[in-house]
This record gives sequence, structure tokens and C-alpha cells, in this order.
Amino acid sequence: MKTISIQVSDKQHSLLTRLAAAEKRRLSDFNYLIYGNGLDMFFCERSVHVKKEPDEYTKEEKKQQAINKKVEKSKPRSDWEKHSWEYVSDYMYNYDKPEDEKDFVTLLAYEIENLAYKVPCMESKEKE
Repeated sequence: MKTISIQVSDKQHSLLTRLAAAEKRRLSDFNYLIYGNGLDMFFCERSVHVKKEPDEYTKEEKKQQAINKKVEKSKPRSDWEKHSWEYVSDYMYNYDKPEDEKDFVTLLAYEIENLAYKVPCMESKEKE
């Protein structure tokens, strides 16, 4: 795990701590909730795309990439689509998704929010 931190003034820290307490949260948990919600809200009407890392391709995309490589080596470009070649994007994006499919920013926000609900004493028991 990595840590993300920001510097705030004493007054800002005090206010954030009191906001967390008003929501019956520890400041550390409150930070996860705010960060997750903030990501989701920031990108709800803003389009973004980021290049995929190798582990971010789905099994289907990896399978299609293998098919594409074979077709690209053995057939002229004009015939690729006739031989099962399909475009595989190298980017993740948060727009033009089917209604029932969540985009990567929403999933990231959800994962970060869920970190607030992990109970530290339970984590050690889960590893045993």
C-alpha cells in the first residue's frame, strides 16, 4: 500500500477533525470517504482517459490482442476484419460506458471509500 498525504493548517485540521466527529468517523476514515466521493464527483461530468498498464487489460482483451497479432502478421490490412481482428483500446476512459457498466474512476472511488470500512483488528485475523 502507498500513502497519500496533504498538508493543512492547524485550523483546517481542527475543522476536518470536527467534521469527521460530527459524522461519527475517525479523521483517517473520513479522509477515505471524502477522497472517494471527491473522485467520483470530480469526474462525473468530466471526461478522462489514461493509458492502461499491462495488468489492466481484461482476459478478453488479451485474447483479442493475441488474435490481432497473428492476423496482422499474416494478412493484408484490408483483410484484418474479415479474419476476426478487432480494435483493443490501450486506454481506460470514464465516458461512453453501457448503463450497467461502471467506469474505472467510479470503481476506484468505490474501492477507496471501502477502505474506510475496513476494521484494523479484523485484518490481522483475516491473514491467519
